[in-house]
Amino acid sequence: MMLLSFLLCVVTAASAQVPAAGLTRIGAAAAVKGAVMAQAPGAAVGRVLSSGKPVFLNDHVTTDAAGRLQVLLLDETVFTIGPNSDMVLDEFVYDPATSSGKVTARVTKGVFRFVTGKVARKDPASMKVTLPVGTIGIRGTIAGGQASPDGSTVILFGPGAQNNANENPGSVAVGNAGGDVVITQPGFGTTVLPGLPPASVTDMSGQAQQILGALGEAPQQGQSSGGTGASGSQAAGQDTAAGSGNAGTAGAVGDFTGGQNQNQTLASQTAAASGIADGLSTWDQVRSISPGQAYYFSGEAGPITCTGCVSAAPEASLQLQIDFSNRTVGGTGLFNPISSSNQSFIHIHGVNDSLNGDTVQQTISQIPFAALAGGASLVLKNSPSPNTNQMGLGSITSTIGSYSGSGFDGSAISLQNAGGVAAKNAATNLTFSAQNTLSATVTASGSFTAPR
Repeated sequence: MMLLSFLLCVVTAASAQVPAAGLTRIGAAAAVKGAVMAQAPGAAVGRVLSSGKPVFLNDHVTTDAAGRLQVLLLDETVFTIGPNSDMVLDEFVYDPATSSGKVTARVTKGVFRFVTGKVARKDPASMKVTLPVGTIGIRGTIAGGQASPDGSTVILFGPGAQNNANENPGSVAVGNAGGDVVITQPGFGTTVLPGLPPASVTDMSGQAQQILGALGEAPQQGQSSGGTGASGSQAAGQDTAAGSGNAGTAGAVGDFTGGQNQNQTLASQTAAASGIADGLSTWDQVRSISPGQAYYFSGEAGPITCTGCVSAAPEASLQLQIDFSNRTVGGTGLFNPISSSNQSFIHIHGVNDSLNGDTVQQTISQIPFAALAGGASLVLKNSPSPNTNQMGLGSITSTIGSYSGSGFDGSAISLQNAGGVAAKNAATNLTFSAQNTLSATVTASGSFTAPR
């Protein structure tokens, strides 16, 4: 009979000398881009890391000039490193029964970001990140920066006060032999130079945007009331401790060491793969994406199948707004200069001749996804049910005469993982039916994809 204690991952620096067969798996790689290498303790050469591959205790992880990745630890801690970066996972102790343990990592070079997991949320003092010129003490947070022997920068990303996940406000203490400072406001940070104490905490929102860009994260949108340059949701305290990409699956990644049977190992590996595998996203994965806004836009896609359309090759288009900070999908958001709109909409182009106009477009209303579960599929409805995966169809703009009928009611949108990125695309199955004075009946159907 397998005891719960077998799930306890207790590892120390002594394990750095164990042979390859005895390596302790502590997580997995995700969202790997470019060339990423990991050298396990005792290994003569490194191994290529790709999404879904295991990460071991004391792994020395490096990226090339185009490389970046996430490391998802078993307690849901997430480290993201960017190009030309260097990190070592020194210590990982985790008891899933109590969420207690210890996490220690070294970032010796490059850009980085981390989201605290269960270990640090239970006891912030149990996680530490060391840099060449100082140490970051964790107090439950999302933070990042740039590390170098010539000086390092540390910036707090969140969560803010009164965030929508009821998390404690994030903060970090940055220190060395010369002293320490505490960063409590998102978008602010400090610089540490060799032999000097950390500089006073200042607004570093510009550097924060650069770091997020280097990590492949979506830039924060808008300005906070405090002038920090952080997102408005950060200033309002809406950012939560959600990680980027596929961070939400970290707790299920890989097989725990110490006596699981084969079925349990296979189940945990399957759970790890499902977090980054191509196909339908889950709402948990969508909620794990870095705070900020984005839109999915297909451009004119087609041709689609249409009865009653004058055009020989009618096309359809989708623009879908998502606010990952405030957990909403649909409605208004970022302005798209190609579509000249900040609305969420679905339309068909080519339903009639250009003399009388040839487009019918309907807006898509906003719904929250904070409490949605299961697959991230949405159904467009003229009369949606509340608290479901149904999105309301708003006003319609028609250039084909007077409009009546069900319109786009019943069309479906599903968020799809692709290439190790959660919710990379929005796949649309379109159905349309309308009557108007210029064309008695128009029906259309088709499938197309809108990238983020």
